[in-house]
Amino acid sequence: MSFWSSTPLYRSRGRGSLAAAALLLLAACAKSAPPPAPKPLDVEVEPVRMGNLSLSVPTLGTAQAVHTVTLIPQISGILQHVLVHSGQMVHRGQLLFVIDPAPEQAALAEDKAKLKGALADLAYEEGQVRAYRPLLPKGYVTTQTYDQTVSQAEQAAASVAEDRAAIDSARLQLGYTQIRAPITGRLGMLTTKSGNLVSANSSTLATITQLQPIHIQFSLPQRYLPDLLQAERSGKARVRLYGNDGQNLLGQAPVTAVDNSADSSSGTISARATWPNAHLQLWPGDYVQLRFQYATLKRVALIPRNALQEGVNGPFVYVLRKDHAQMTAVHYLGTEGNLVAVSGLSPGTLVIYDIPAHLHPGSLVRELARPPKALPQAHEHDRPKAEGVVP
Repeated sequence: MSFWSSTPLYRSRGRGSLAAAALLLLAACAKSAPPPAPKPLDVEVEPVRMGNLSLSVPTLGTAQAVHTVTLIPQISGILQHVLVHSGQMVHRGQLLFVIDPAPEQAALAEDKAKLKGALADLAYEEGQVRAYRPLLPKGYVTTQTYDQTVSQAEQAAASVAEDRAAIDSARLQLGYTQIRAPITGRLGMLTTKSGNLVSANSSTLATITQLQPIHIQFSLPQRYLPDLLQAERSGKARVRLYGNDGQNLLGQAPVTAVDNSADSSSGTISARATWPNAHLQLWPGDYVQLRFQYATLKRVALIPRNALQEGVNGPFVYVLRKDHAQMTAVHYLGTEGNLVAVSGLSPGTLVIYDIPAHLHPGSLVRELARPPKALPQAHEHDRPKAEGVVP
């Protein structure tokens, strides 16, 4: 190899050494640079509030009529007038149907005529008794004649009483031709039209269902029996009634009856609430979503429901302290709606809710700026401005 041919190789090796040294210098600089600051997690917080929380258990109930009457005529005859229509609201004592009264009027007139004859006979016989009484001591009439006259007078008096009773019966029968509403309620569908023959104690003319108030029949696990009995004794509105969506509060009702035995097959106890139903929002047979308030927690710490977490050692929450998430153990007391009652937190403590997926104890966090949002208070939740609420 010539001298000139070795010169390029020497120069190439020199340039490679310089590149390697530069890389080593850059790596050393990278190791000595401080790591980038961790990015804080955006979180939503809510201050702990102190208040009362009513605990309740949900269940499904059935609306039942307080009173239902089936109208059946007590006499037979032609239905002369139908004064109402299907589905009409009627009031107690209102005239609904009229059966042809002519036969009963004739019977009453006949009984009155018989009474007049009986009264005439009675007057004659009593006159005979009065006439014979002073003659008996003088021997002008025999004792047998006098006793017979007294007996005839008594028979005449009995005939008068019988005819008067017949008149009362005839008037009663005549009253049966007018059929009035025995209760206030709503008529069902009418199937009998005027002009038809109706039979005593057989034909059904209509049914009346009382809708105000209305009963709500429901069942709960038998462990709530003491609470149901206490609610029945207190008379306070402890049952909240909701619409079909389970959100629209219709009102509150007191427990008015508790069954005398539990259902051994289901382990439940039946109970009944009574609701005014002033606006006819419920109909007999409707299913009703309800919640029975079985207890009230007084002056407890209230936090959003989604702030409570379950850990290996029990329930806990994340609280915001100096821009970091701190895990704090709590004691769970109860839940109602979006509120949870706990112990172990001080009023005003900022708890984190809607927990981010990567949040862990000690995480750097940043409170999201948002408009003030009032945490619903338990006493407001239990004080709906709706029908049947007892203050």
